[in-house]
Amino acid sequence: MLYHIRVDGSPGGADLEQLLREHADVVATPTPGGTVLSCRLPDTAALTGVVALLHDLGLVLVEAHAVPEPSEG
Repeated sequence: MLYHIRVDGSPGGADLEQLLREHADVVATPTPGGTVLSCRLPDTAALTGVVALLHDLGLVLVEAHAVPEPSEG
């Protein structure tokens, strides 16, 4: 499942991606409203782990949502 997680500010860009890559396939994109982390995660337990890691890093979570993917077939 693909998730978009927005955090406040611009926290480290490539450094943040590197930290999170140990837990998820992630791309960090700076935006005017913060940084959007696009994460492909296998399940909600992995999402919980990423959110906990962001918290441990002192980042402020602004929003998180699943991105609907087109059905195959």
